[in-house]
Amino acid sequence: MTGHLGFPQPLTDEFDLQGRLGAFTFSDLLQMLSLTEKTGTLTLIQGWNTRTITFEHGTITYVAAGSRLPSIPDLLIRAGKITPDDLARLREQGVQGEAALVQQLLTSGKITASDIKSCQEQLLEIAIYTLFLWRNCVFTFKAGQSVYEGGVPVSVDSMRLIIEGTRRVDEWIEISPVVPSVHMLFRRRADAPADPPPAELMRVFSLVDGHRDVAAIARDAGITQFDAARALYQLTRRGYVEAMPPDREKIIELFTLAVESIYLKLILFDHARVALEFEHQLNRFAQQHGLRVRMASGRIIKTDRETRISSTELIDRYKLFIAIQNNKFANMFEPVVAQGLMEGLYRHADPETRQLLRMYEFYEIEGLLVRDLLGERPTPPTRRPPRS
Repeated sequence: MTGHLGFPQPLTDEFDLQGRLGAFTFSDLLQMLSLTEKTGTLTLIQGWNTRTITFEHGTITYVAAGSRLPSIPDLLIRAGKITPDDLARLREQGVQGEAALVQQLLTSGKITASDIKSCQEQLLEIAIYTLFLWRNCVFTFKAGQSVYEGGVPVSVDSMRLIIEGTRRVDEWIEISPVVPSVHMLFRRRADAPADPPPAELMRVFSLVDGHRDVAAIARDAGITQFDAARALYQLTRRGYVEAMPPDREKIIELFTLAVESIYLKLILFDHARVALEFEHQLNRFAQQHGLRVRMASGRIIKTDRETRISSTELIDRYKLFIAIQNNKFANMFEPVVAQGLMEGLYRHADPETRQLLRMYEFYEIEGLLVRDLLGERPTPPTRRPPRS
């Protein structure tokens, strides 16, 4: 369970099932809840990272997280299939809600069924498939409790999830020596073969530029991070591209700029108490995740230059903290405040810093616009009668 500030609350004895992944795997939990046709909420907690999964008669219907999950319109915009203006026009015409907006975009021919399927696969990866890789994770299940707030609707067969999730774990083990993280950068090799890559790899190869990481390539190609990693693995093995770790100094500088900007804007928006709370949470998060970074009076006074973790791990931890805070602020403040916390930094940053802010999703331009356009909370699906 998570509190209103976004970080985990201690377990109690009020749950019908609780434990730790290890004795149970995520696959075991899915299979048990699916086969017994349970209705309730499964919560998984790994440090400050959380997922809340709602089941209706054994079927997953909704997923929420400590950080905001993207919607289908978010992913369509990221893939360049539509623009925020497209959604604004539909809203002006009276089209309300994510499902209605997507259906209207499909009817008008702006997107195809293939586009929707691609977005659904990306959403499943972000919301659920990544959970198969979680370790040392605490879980709880509360029967009869359904949570439909702060996340995204999902409708998929649990057995399909188990089979696909297990397959991906096996393939990630094979890929990981070449692609150890979705934050690894790739560049084209100077001594690459003269013949072009196979047609099925060209889409990903065309996006390799030494500036995009695996996650950014996947986002720009409109495919899952798993598919992008698999393609980059093949391109590396064939000699067309090579991995290059992210620049540690730039990552540290980016995080410093981001958190100091957030603190300053909270003060300017007359939220001094929240700014102090933000500072305390940053220091607590850093201590719990093996980071040396510390903030005092709104300034970073110690950085992670000497922290003994890789650049990609550093990105993962920084990104998690920023994502949780962005989600919290979106729920606490009006959109003009939530969006403005880092807008000044983004607008006045150099092109490279802007690109990094977008790539690591410290500044979610598309997501903020789409959330405002949708303008409503998701509603739960119609309950089905119990099966006999």
